Amino acid sequence: MPALDLWRRARAASWAHPRWLLALKTATAAGLAWLLVQPLGGPLGDYPYYAPMGAAAAMSTSVIGSARTSAQAVAAIALGAALATGAGLLDVPGWLALALTIAVATMLAGLRPLGAMGGWVLVAALFVLVIGGHDPEAYVAAYVGLTAFGAVVAIVVNALVPQLPLTPVTRAQARLRHRLADELDALGDGLLADELLDESAWERQRLRIEPHVSQLRALVAEANDARRGNWRAGHWSETADRRYAQARALERLAGCVDEVSALVSDQRSAVHADDESAQELRETIARAMRAVGTMLRSAEEDPVEEDAAAVPTADAERAVEELGVLVWRLASADDKHLPAAAVWVNLERAVEAWS
Repeated sequence: MPALDLWRRARAASWAHPRWLLALKTATAAGLAWLLVQPLGGPLGDYPYYAPMGAAAAMSTSVIGSARTSAQAVAAIALGAALATGAGLLDVPGWLALALTIAVATMLAGLRPLGAMGGWVLVAALFVLVIGGHDPEAYVAAYVGLTAFGAVVAIVVNALVPQLPLTPVTRAQARLRHRLADELDALGDGLLADELLDESAWERQRLRIEPHVSQLRALVAEANDARRGNWRAGHWSETADRRYAQARALERLAGCVDEVSALVSDQRSAVHADDESAQELRETIARAMRAVGTMLRSAEEDPVEEDAAAVPTADAERAVEELGVLVWRLASADDKHLPAAAVWVNLERAVEAWS
């Protein structure tokens, strides 16, 4: 296999599975940290394993994330070490010093600035009490210093080989698009069914969508964080901007589907009346929902663009426009159709947001 093809496949795999590259970078940083501290002597040479531990703790998919995690980890370890050192100076039995240290460290671990590294306060305190009791000053210096050194190595490795995890964002967007399309189809079917959609069914639909929205939001935040301090970000800036715009559009769409579900499930709405106009309204709303769902499924899934196809988009625009005309005609004669007007507005927003 040509080297260029092998490189392209490896690059595609790293995009599709960011954790693979993260694992490779973590192993590299930890190995380098271990090798670099081997020549050290004295107390530092007695605890070389804290350097790779610091590198592993600090590694992240983003350069800024590594720097932030490094600062939090070192701060948490220093805080735990200081706490244990202070407890060792107390003139109390060992078991009581240990209990007090654990209690205070557990409370300090919840400090907001420490973030996810807060648990290191307790770990560091216990290490200092149990392992470094014979020479706490030297042990604390080695623990904090070597951990900080390993964290610096991780930051350097991450800066040299930065990541921009856009492929997971694309996949999450595709899953959410198809979920939203399925829910719109289900709403359309529910409107035309003998047993109309009730509030419990609407709640189940909302709960099916929310996890996908939360996952996409988290992935977008991670990718956006990865752009900061990333020397490769400029090359992918257009793609990244496109992904973020699509993600915002999908969040709006999810909100639209949520509101439409609530409105359609309201049994007091004129949509559920038994007269001929209500039947026409249900059929038109269902047709518009299905057209919007088809539009969502038509979006291309490639690294650069994810626009809906032209024909499904035109069909969705036409179906939603027909719904608007009907809603205005009915609402001008009866204000009971205002909920139907809200459904139309939400579907129109959906088409505008995604097309």
